[in-house]
Amino acid sequence: MTIFVGLGNNDAKYHNTKHNIGFWIMDHFAEKHNLEFKPGKGNFFVAKKESSFMLIKPTTGMNNSGAIINEVLSFYKASKEDLVIVFDDVDLPLGEIRLRVDGGDGCHNGMKSIIQYLKSDSVKRLKVGIAAPDYKRPSEHYVLKPFQKKYQMLANDVVVFATDAMKSLLKNGEEFTMNNFNNQSIGVA
Repeated sequence: MTIFVGLGNNDAKYHNTKHNIGFWIMDHFAEKHNLEFKPGKGNFFVAKKESSFMLIKPTTGMNNSGAIINEVLSFYKASKEDLVIVFDDVDLPLGEIRLRVDGGDGCHNGMKSIIQYLKSDSVKRLKVGIAAPDYKRPSEHYVLKPFQKKYQMLANDVVVFATDAMKSLLKNGEEFTMNNFNNQSIGVA
């Protein structure tokens, strides 16, 4: 079973921020498959499609996203190879995504927490670019704001693009998905 874990902050004040694009993608994927999120057996929400995949939204806060990973793996009798972490990447332009099978945390605190709890950086991840032309450092301020209105439609398109990559991963596997999604860009921010 593939376990997609979308990263975000559960507090209402963060719902529309760039940092929550992982949650937006989980919500969109669930909607497309007529699934509802329900409280999981821990600090997360879960939506499941029989035995083919599940969607997880941690409620521990972005910086402590890894806290639920071992609970999820244990409860669902899964391994880290079943995981795909979906999160925002300020180093990628808005309109691009990257599927990777391993790597560092990229200075992303949610990913850093997951790597710490797993004691391994060998975990699949779908990084979703959020850097619009208005991006200015420091990153921690940029990611905690909503997209400017002029970029919102492109951000919505990226959510769809990322869910298409998730579908491809389930149907066609890692190599095909990387070859067909990693080098594409939708729209121009």
